[in-house]
Amino acid sequence: MAAGKAKASVVGIAAALVAGCAYGIGGTVSQIVKSQGFDLNHIVVGQFLAATLVMGALVLIKYRPHMRVLDAIKLMLVGAMSVSSSYFYYYAIDLMTVGSAVAIQFQYVWIVVLISSIVDRKKPSVWVVLSAVMIIAGSILASGVADEMLGGGLVLDPVGLIYAVACAVVYGLFIFLNGKVVTDQPPVTRTFFMVLAGLIMASAIAPDFYIGACDVVSLIPGGVAMGLVMSVLPCVCLAISAVRLPGGIVAILTSAELPMAVVSGAVILGESVTPLVALGVVVILLAIVLSELPSLKTERSIDESPASCRGEEFDHCDAESL
Repeated sequence: MAAGKAKASVVGIAAALVAGCAYGIGGTVSQIVKSQGFDLNHIVVGQFLAATLVMGALVLIKYRPHMRVLDAIKLMLVGAMSVSSSYFYYYAIDLMTVGSAVAIQFQYVWIVVLISSIVDRKKPSVWVVLSAVMIIAGSILASGVADEMLGGGLVLDPVGLIYAVACAVVYGLFIFLNGKVVTDQPPVTRTFFMVLAGLIMASAIAPDFYIGACDVVSLIPGGVAMGLVMSVLPCVCLAISAVRLPGGIVAILTSAELPMAVVSGAVILGESVTPLVALGVVVILLAIVLSELPSLKTERSIDESPASCRGEEFDHCDAESL
């Protein structure tokens, strides 16, 4: 049983890391699509339209869920939180620097830790708290805010600040609720209803997408890429990790988004990386490793326990060997 639990944790850890990395690469993909002259609102509609069609096909072909209407609505509300956080972020970077918006958005890490500790009535471990603090510090460095402060160019627009804070809070709620709402359904099914909510919201914001205001044919490659990288992959992975790991750990692991964004921006877009930004990436990666030290120790103790304690002769193990 312990080995099975450890395996589930490994799957959850890998899924959360993939989700964070997907979001990080997605930022670079969105920059490429925007550079082709498409309106941001139309890109978001294309993103969720592609994601909904892909996930809908998978659900109809393989899963054919039997779900109560109330459960479907709950999943769509959770999905709406994810979409809302994206829009808050987009609005924030229109009014302030990307680095400032990212640094504020990354406050979702301690927000999730706080919500989890209050709702679950369980104090976070020292490792989790230390990792969250390191990620906050690392995000200030890796987002370029530290460079802006040293250069005297940091300007925080009040409205942009409100949008960025709203992004952090709403995304934190999304991470937490993702592991609490309708967890008995397969990840693919849960993801379908979440991206469907995204499509409805995006379509309401940019209804002109459907009446010829956008060159839909030209947007198809970028929309499909955005749908897979920014919606399908991270939502499925978060659905997998959220039911296997505490919300605080998921939040910490998904912070891999920022290091991946820095690396993909440098490699694909040729963006410069200052020493402070590089230091921030290292700090965040160390924080992720630090948060998993207790899990690594637990898995090692399982591996080093007597073979009979892990096989069919488990009942013959004495208390000391366990």
